[in-house]
Amino acid sequence: MDVLKTVLDYIRENHPEAAVPLEDYSCFTVSSEGKRAPGYSRSVYSGSGWNISIGRSVTPERIYNIKAEHNNGDTIWTGRIINGRIEENSYENISRR
Repeated sequence: MDVLKTVLDYIRENHPEAAVPLEDYSCFTVSSEGKRAPGYSRSVYSGSGWNISIGRSVTPERIYNIKAEHNNGDTIWTGRIINGRIEENSYENISRR
């Protein structure tokens, strides 16, 4: 499963004002975090004004914890994907205040 694509598609469909790039995810670069707990991996994808952090514990159940920020916090989405099912925890867009 492509977690980055799943998250961006979800945000685009449910929050169209969030300025998610249209289907071209090649603009994103990935970096792994050097400091991490044993049994946990975290990568940060950056591109088109977005920084998307995806973390995952090594467990039989595939759970990804995600935080997506656009334009230095103008838009913040948090959620997780559990075995392919996406759950939104919070969404904030300062232009909607």
